[in-house]
Amino acid sequence: MTDLSGQHETGRVSHFEGRRTSLRRLWLALFINAGFLVIEFVGGILSNSLALLADAGHMLTDVAALVLAIVVAKLALTPPTPRRTYGLLRAEVLGAFINGAVLVVIVGIIFWEAWQRIGRQVVIDSTLMLAVAVLGLAANAVSVLILWGGRRENINVKGAYLHMLADTLGSLGAVTAGTVILLTGWTPVDQIVSILIGIIILVGSWELLSETSGILLEATPPDIDYDEIKNALLAVDHVRSIHDLHIWSIASGLPAMSAHIQLKPDCSDSSHWQVCLKNVQTMLREKYGIEHSTLQIEPENFKRDNRSI
Repeated sequence: MTDLSGQHETGRVSHFEGRRTSLRRLWLALFINAGFLVIEFVGGILSNSLALLADAGHMLTDVAALVLAIVVAKLALTPPTPRRTYGLLRAEVLGAFINGAVLVVIVGIIFWEAWQRIGRQVVIDSTLMLAVAVLGLAANAVSVLILWGGRRENINVKGAYLHMLADTLGSLGAVTAGTVILLTGWTPVDQIVSILIGIIILVGSWELLSETSGILLEATPPDIDYDEIKNALLAVDHVRSIHDLHIWSIASGLPAMSAHIQLKPDCSDSSHWQVCLKNVQTMLREKYGIEHSTLQIEPENFKRDNRSI
């Protein structure tokens, strides 16, 4: 059998190097957001602005999300062991799932507070609100730029990036609300903006929950077409049929695949089927980015078992 362990090891090293780079991005974003969180929370209390407090609540989840992302990113760098043969790569998926779930809870709190303020006369210090919101917008925009380059590297950075992007839009909304109140005195805009911020958060959290749950349930990655890969395997010379084909993600950006491949009768020679195996694995790696493929080669008359999956 052809030994592709060296290629797999090269892919693993490259993958872990990418995670170390992502970790540095997360630390920098954390320092910026943790520093400004205190400013925005105090500003929201002093100005009595729900939009600012909603944005501060979201920023709190950002800080928590960044802390969690850093912790699980460190765990994901843990090398494999005989008990955990993939290491702790799935830790980042669990962390991202928790972040998405917490976001949904925060949105519920924002909506509840907005509902409680309906019909009530609220005094808002629009000048202070606007000043803090502008500073928040700047801090969030810088964080977005820091995480922009790594948003596709793994699901942790993507989750943190979505937090930052939503918070940037939230800060922009708070700036808009502060400007309207300062110019017109119309305070209900504060509640309207807080609800819009909540909707923005929900959209991002839904995407995050959908992607992480797909990985945890070992669904076929959304960027991989199951039927296309099956047809590509059948198109390889000397491959007669495919069964027990499974495609999943070990972690974000690490697709894996297993399949039983039945060869045509003229591939009974051992040296020949090894060439077939190498050709299939090379095709999967180069065309679809699947580094981890486990393939069982079977002769034409091989008796299959009765497994249901």
